[in-house]
Amino acid sequence: MRILENCGRVMASESILPTLDRAADEQPTSPLMIMMSADLHWRRKEWDRAIELAKRALEIKPHHSHALLILMNSHGHLGQWNVAYQYAQRLVHAKQTNWTVVNLVCATLAITNLLTASGRERYRRTLQRCEEEAKGDRDNLRLAQDLVSKHGAANDTVAV
Repeated sequence: MRILENCGRVMASESILPTLDRAADEQPTSPLMIMMSADLHWRRKEWDRAIELAKRALEIKPHHSHALLILMNSHGHLGQWNVAYQYAQRLVHAKQTNWTVVNLVCATLAITNLLTASGRERYRRTLQRCEEEAKGDRDNLRLAQDLVSKHGAANDTVAV
């Protein structure tokens, strides 16, 4: 399921957001639909909706690294640094996405695109997007580590 969620991050278009939102609001809830919807709202800078959906994903999967990343980042954008810190702390200790596997699955799913010139361009963009997502995750993990480190240093200074 996790690989499909990350392939969705790479291949999903904003045009499917209404469908994802409907699926995320249905019962029983699909973690895949919730995370794809949370991710697209986050990319659109719709912080409150992204937070709502990412929290729902954590109810199902408490250590979901992308949900934690969305929560840390969204709360940070809203200036809620203490809340962002709590999610950053959890993100630092969460299992991170194996982007090598995701890249392989996305490449396999898109292999039929190699038959035409326009398809090859879509294939190249898919692989490029996968690398951009992996870099974004690495950058956000570093941000989480910095936030945890700075928060810890600030608390140590106050305690002295």
